[in-house]
Amino acid sequence: MLEEKDREREDMKEILPGIFQVGLHSHLKGISEIKVYFIPGQGRSLLVDTGFRDPKCLEVLERSMESLGISPENLDVFLTHKHHDHCGLAYLLAKRGARIYLSPVEDRHCYDCLHYSHGESDDQDEALRFVGVTEEGTGELWKLFKDMVIADKEGELLIEKFPYSPVLAGDIFQYGEYRFQAVSLSGHTLGQTGLFEEDKRILFTADQVLNGIVPIVATSYKDEGLLNRYFLSLRQIKEKYKGCTLIPAHSKVPVENPAATIDHIVFSYLEKINIMKHILDHARGPMTVRQVACIAYGVEKIPENLEQLMKLKMMISKTFSCLEFLYEQDFALRTERDGILYWESP
Repeated sequence: MLEEKDREREDMKEILPGIFQVGLHSHLKGISEIKVYFIPGQGRSLLVDTGFRDPKCLEVLERSMESLGISPENLDVFLTHKHHDHCGLAYLLAKRGARIYLSPVEDRHCYDCLHYSHGESDDQDEALRFVGVTEEGTGELWKLFKDMVIADKEGELLIEKFPYSPVLAGDIFQYGEYRFQAVSLSGHTLGQTGLFEEDKRILFTADQVLNGIVPIVATSYKDEGLLNRYFLSLRQIKEKYKGCTLIPAHSKVPVENPAATIDHIVFSYLEKINIMKHILDHARGPMTVRQVACIAYGVEKIPENLEQLMKLKMMISKTFSCLEFLYEQDFALRTERDGILYWESP
């Protein structure tokens, strides 16, 4: 059994002077690891994201805070975006006196690709219907998605309601030797926000740029233009933040060869977009997002477990973003009937 100090060293390491990385883990399939960051300051300290709504993650955070001499009432928590792996413990830290900061744009939906908020799942039926998952048309799959929320007895996918101060691009967060500016990283989510330290050339990229992983542009709501926003953000990271140390929330830290990593992400999306355009060009009629996703990713049967269902959920979300991009560029037509979106070639 690890001694207390050994566990602290295993959980936490100083990746840059005064910036401490803490690795958090969950048993959930699909997303089981995240890195959060403490920056101790005089008076108040900063935590970037909180990790999963999991007692073991809370224990790791508590040990790290004790080791760094940080108390919840003197802690500011900067949430990069509202997914369960990034803000699962925000409600609890807020109850203990921490100040929470989040872009208000992230509160626009109760249900989305990778979370559902504070017990409110009214948006779920609408979001599922948009992509062609309906009780009357795909009843078995619809029930699996509905049951996934109901069966989340531990609430690890749930984001409990918490008070927060709204974050806008340009807001300043100063701790220790660091003076961070909030910057928009719209793409992975509409309101995702990062932190940029201009003098030391450091950028917390959240889920925007990851080593060896193509991030999901995560939505199933129309007219948000997320994939186009993502492409513009990636270009800005290559140009405006060239030479910065990019600190992601997942994968290895820092991002290795940012330009090549970004190019890989962009070309991966362009490849999928081309496949989906080909599917529409050869379709016999309008198709739903679910239908296009199943063909594009080779899904031939109903998911048999939660891991497969989560993967399908992510595939559908990515397909939705790609089809929206085709629609915005006039390479696809989009119509809506009875709350279901249909796609076809012009």
